Amino acid sequence: MPQLPSPLPDSLPVGNHRRQPWLGRVALVLGATALLAACGGDGDGGGGTATPAAAPVRLCPSAIDYSTPYIGGTGSGELVKVQIDTTQRTWAVTFLDSSVPRTTGTIKPTRSDPTGGKNVMTGTLAKETGLPTGKLNQCAFQLLGASLDPARPARLFIGQGVMGGTIPGARIQFNGIAGAGSVPDTTFPFFQFIGFAQTETDLTKIAGTYNGSGFHEVPSKKFQMVAQDYRMALAADGSFTVCDNKAGGTCKQRGDKFVPQDNGTLLSTHYEGELPPTLGAVLGRAYLIVGKLAGHLVPIMIRVGFANDDFTQLPVGADDEIGIGMMAQAVSAPQGTYNAEYVGVDSNFEYRVTALVDGDAAMLDPFRASDATLATALKLDFSQTVPGVVTTTRKDVGASGPKGKFMFTGPRGVFGFVEDRNGSPYFTVGAFVE
Repeated sequence: MPQLPSPLPDSLPVGNHRRQPWLGRVALVLGATALLAACGGDGDGGGGTATPAAAPVRLCPSAIDYSTPYIGGTGSGELVKVQIDTTQRTWAVTFLDSSVPRTTGTIKPTRSDPTGGKNVMTGTLAKETGLPTGKLNQCAFQLLGASLDPARPARLFIGQGVMGGTIPGARIQFNGIAGAGSVPDTTFPFFQFIGFAQTETDLTKIAGTYNGSGFHEVPSKKFQMVAQDYRMALAADGSFTVCDNKAGGTCKQRGDKFVPQDNGTLLSTHYEGELPPTLGAVLGRAYLIVGKLAGHLVPIMIRVGFANDDFTQLPVGADDEIGIGMMAQAVSAPQGTYNAEYVGVDSNFEYRVTALVDGDAAMLDPFRASDATLATALKLDFSQTVPGVVTTTRKDVGASGPKGKFMFTGPRGVFGFVEDRNGSPYFTVGAFVE
């Protein structure tokens, strides 16, 4: 989710051949001649003279070490600190809060239990080589040893103040608590991640009205996935009201007030999930990780679950719903403001580049851009019945297909996208591509 070079510049001259290799595929997916026009022509060299290119601007710092940690959240509902050293080629992930078990077949200890320093995972980095240009590859790394599937490496993309991609996965299985809450044996090769070099915890600066979207899953309900679609009014004292954007949806404060934490986040305890607990009371918690990026606040929310089967240490229960989402201020989103390219990881554990051009969008796999079966073309409606929520339909099937929603933190910021796919949520977060 770093800032990467855009294949959609405002004034690229005719005859310039420096466009991204996936640009032609984006144009085909969008079916938009305006996209090629925005790039200054069809690139055949006719009808114009190329202007000398400006010196390239790095997309990420030339070197990063462990003195610059990135605080962020994961699709597994984990609060983590990610550090890399681009000179020594090493990585470290510190689990600050997690309900993901450290050992398959158990629920405790979790990956965030600091006993013996075991809440820290480490490994070595390898430079990425699979992206279309050297400029892209110099800001992307593979985390060797992090993925549980050797054919699908975990990757991090580095930008100016933002880091995204994937972190170590886990194999999860549990027989249940008192006959309830069994978890089927499931392997996640890695988990999606977004984090920031700087975060904001001053509630007087964060307070406001936000749209929110995301996805959660409940291991003890056979990993049932549920969508998040809501509006939140957050006050300067940490109190808040969440209103579900669905028929019969309620408005309420779902948990305790958000309280600033020393780790650069805001915490709400006893935070209700989208589904009732499998066993016992509401004991999950929510973190707001409010990144500071390109002059914008980028609120990422995760829910950390709770599970305990030890009857000598009450309470016993299973409120294990986990997941990630993002929020954006509930203000009008003018068409064209967010024209750019974004990169991220989706809820299907796939890397995605998303190109936005006015009322069109295309989502591609940057490592397999020539595979049209992996591409999704969308039509965007900026009329915004709810300010800041841009609705979408599929270009290939129109109104009869899946419905989706975009929301944006601002130009040069982050977007969140959720789509209903036959009752199951699809979700991705993408960061602005320069």
